[in-house]
Amino acid sequence: MPDSSTAGTGDRDRVYLAIKARAVAYDFNPGEPIRLNPLATQLGVSTTPIRMALNRLVAEGLVRREPQKGFIALSLSEDRFKGLYSLNQLLLNAALSVRRPDTNLLDAAAPVVAGTGNELDERTDSAPDTIARCTGELFLGIATLSRNAHVVNSVARVNDGLNGIRKVECRELDGVHAELMNLCELLLAERFDAVAKAIPTYHARRLARLPELLAALQK
Repeated sequence: MPDSSTAGTGDRDRVYLAIKARAVAYDFNPGEPIRLNPLATQLGVSTTPIRMALNRLVAEGLVRREPQKGFIALSLSEDRFKGLYSLNQLLLNAALSVRRPDTNLLDAAAPVVAGTGNELDERTDSAPDTIARCTGELFLGIATLSRNAHVVNSVARVNDGLNGIRKVECRELDGVHAELMNLCELLLAERFDAVAKAIPTYHARRLARLPELLAALQK
């Protein structure tokens, strides 16, 4: 096993990204300790970069740390996802409300929104991974309208937390693809009042079906 003292930045980033991918996919046993040694063996490193990666994920809200227990995988509870959906709605509405009237969508979010819309338009039978990624990119585009790095970073973190359940949404909810396309079209037409009305509807639909989404997620 490599000496952790010789692990470079690239290796640390590789370890971080690998563990983060598992965290956002809810691949660790919910509510259970995350064992460092098995991860170190799987990734071919010492436990030091594993611990560093997990500490980064704690700061990002994707893992928690408890005294005497170490690193713990987050639970898949209704409260957790209610909080994430509600926070996402607040952040997106905030981004729209603080958008300056002279903000040019082309300069801020249009490239992202247009790219997302084009991909969805070309792939009407988009796979769950594509839907989850496009949803995150679309919401980051809306966050960009705020011109506020804190809003953008917060939406990015919420995207990480909701990534796995968004893959379930497209299987359990009707019309998710059309819903995202509609948001893209409204944004590109700069119909921001309509977008502001659509955002609560989008989230209310998911909150109303949250028990079913979580049941499907845990199958």
